[in-house]
Amino acid sequence: MKLQTADEMKKVADSNFEKLKANALNSEDFKNLVKGIENKAEKGLCEYTYYHNTNHQIVAIFQQVLQENGYIANKHLSGLGLTIKW
Repeated sequence: MKLQTADEMKKVADSNFEKLKANALNSEDFKNLVKGIENKAEKGLCEYTYYHNTNHQIVAIFQQVLQENGYIANKHLSGLGLTIKW
């Protein structure tokens, strides 16, 4: 077995992360997050708490996308939840 270079492994990781991000943003979990924000806004509220059952990486992706779109998104200590404000 041959050990791949660090640069090669970085390329693999980056490629797979982009696939994971695309899948996360097309998932039911992301749709539910958006619906949760919309429902709170329709009730006159400016905060939503979101929980994901298993994946810290998915939560980090959601946090990044929310922040890129002007939301304040703070990750919970567990890494599995977000407090989102607008």
